[in-house]
Formats: sequence, C-alpha cells, structure tokens
Amino acid sequence: MLNIDILGGVGEYGRNCFYIENRGQAILLDCGIMKNAEKTPPNLAPAHIKKLQAVFISHSHIDHVGALPLLKKMGYSGQVLMSHRTAQQLQQPIPNLHTFHPDSIGKWIKVNDCIAFQWGYSGHLIGSVWFKIQFFDEVLFFSGDYVADSYLLKATLPEEDGTVYDVAFIDSGHIEKCIDNLEVLQQLAAFIKAQQNHAFIFPSSFSGKTVDMISYLSEHTSRAIHVDTKLQNLLEQYDEDPDNLWPSKKVLPLRHQHLADSDHMLYFVMEQNDARLEELVKKYPTAIVIQTGYAHSSLKRKDLNRPVTEFFYKTHPDYRDLMKLSQCIHARKTIYFHSTHTNLATILKREEINYG
Repeated sequence: MLNIDILGGVGEYGRNCFYIENRGQAILLDCGIMKNAEKTPPNLAPAHIKKLQAVFISHSHIDHVGALPLLKKMGYSGQVLMSHRTAQQLQQPIPNLHTFHPDSIGKWIKVNDCIAFQWGYSGHLIGSVWFKIQFFDEVLFFSGDYVADSYLLKATLPEEDGTVYDVAFIDSGHIEKCIDNLEVLQQLAAFIKAQQNHAFIFPSSFSGKTVDMISYLSEHTSRAIHVDTKLQNLLEQYDEDPDNLWPSKKVLPLRHQHLADSDHMLYFVMEQNDARLEELVKKYPTAIVIQTGYAHSSLKRKDLNRPVTEFFYKTHPDYRDLMKLSQCIHARKTIYFHSTHTNLATILKREEINYG
C-alpha cells in the first residue's frame, strides 16, 4: 500500500516535492524550493531520507530542483534521475546523477529490482519530462510541469495500454484560466506591428515560453531581436535536441541580435536582471513592457513609472487542458499540484472530465 507525504507543491505555487513509500522503500518526485525571499524548502525529514531509493526530477527550475543540495546535506546518496538536458542546465553538480537520453523515450528503464520507469516530453522547457513509474506492483504517473500547446516543444503522454494508475500527480498550475497559446502569439505579433514607433521589453524567464515567443516573433515580425546571453544559451539547446521539438518546428537564427540598442528593437531580458531592465526603461521612455505571466517580475516589484501590457502565455495546464489530462490518465487517485486553486481535496467530477 502506498504511503504519500506531500512535502510541498499542493495548494501552493512552488517547492514541488512528493514522497511515496511502498513496502519500506520510497521515491521522491521533484525536490524544489519556493520562489520567495526565504527560499522555503520542502518539509523533508530524516525519516524520509532513511527509506529513499530514488529521486525523479522533471526539469531544472528551482521550484523543482532547488532543494537537491538539502537532500545531500541530510545524507541522501541514492540515485537522482533526470534527462541529460536537465542535468546540463543545473547550476551545481549532483552526486550519483543518472541521466537518460532521447533514444530511451517510451522504453522501460530499470532503477532497481522494485522500481522502473518510462518518460516522455512535457512541453514546459527543453529537457522537461513526465514519468510513468512502476513501484513494486503499483503504477504512478507524474506530469511534471506540462504545457499542452507549446509553439515549439513536444508534449506527449504515455502509450494507452490499459494502465490504470494507482496515483497520478498532475500539474494544475493554470486551472483558473482558459488560454490558446497560439492565439496569444498571434495577438502579440499584431500588437507589435501596430506599434511601429516603440521598442518592446520582455522581462523573461529561462523557459520554453520565452523561446516560443522569440521564435514566433522572429518569424512573424520584421523587428530586430536582442536576447540576453543566458537566454541565447537556452536557444542553442533547441538546436542540440531536435527530438524535443514538434517535427515541423525549429528555432530560427535571430536577426541582428548583436546590433547596438535601438528604439525599435524587441528586448528579451532575464527578469532577474534588474540593472539591465532599469537601463532600458530609462533609455527608451516610450518602450512598451510586455508581461507574459504572473506579475512577479522586477518591473512589477519596482516603481519604474511604466505601464505594463499583458499577454498571458500559459506554462501549465489551463482548465481545458486539465480536463483532457485527467481524462487520458486513468487513475484511482489524482493529486493536483502547483496551484493555490487546487488541494488534496480537489476531485474533478466525471461529468466534468467526460465533456464533449
């Protein structure tokens, strides 16, 4: 019988960490910290570490990996499993790291005599994955952060083979919204074309969303695009992992990304780069700032006397995506995470799931 401890991530937006015990052994799904000033860790205890056999990591964002150093500090020395691309994105080395590569997608990978898994692409970030895990006689599904309609990145699901999951952990990060990401990109491109005399500033994250926008605007506007160095490194990873992209998609070379600043350029700047954001806002008083997610960027935290235009691009399942995911993943118990709008009591009614 499975014993589940929610160590973070349910009923909140961050520090995703889920502990599952079975027959005296345990696994961990992600190990993140909260994206707040305190960097709040998950509620890990020595009793968890004692039984832990394997840690499965869905992707490299800190709310999914930020507490890995805490695991080491608490004495964990077992396997940490993630995609090869996720491992390359980490900021520090992880002991006993085990990676898997694109050629293993859909295949069963053995961890030990009682644990095996399959994986697939989750569409959230280059290298991000979901897991199907066989744990003794029980089968689990962990979506990681999931984007059904990324412009560039594949989002797959396990092969339908009649599996009924004992427990499914499903991302519900944008359950309160109904958004078509392609429509958002089309509206954004039209808005830019209509504002010929303005520069645009995009406070951006290290995410699939950012590359989707850069790529789409490179294809559908004539503007020169300037991209921060860290984000340029992210773009390069797309060329190295074509299997992670939809077959018809590729990241186009950016036009003039190294040109000097201009008042007609599109600027993609890391949202943590306060100095660069402030510099651009002051240098181009008529520049339009584009907010593409929840309002937590530097420009929202600081009083820069600049209006912000919102084009919300989802990076998690919205309500309709969540209905489809819940319909496709047949589970005896489903735990929805990554949102303040869902909790352990959240149950989607059958009539909600089986809509036309």
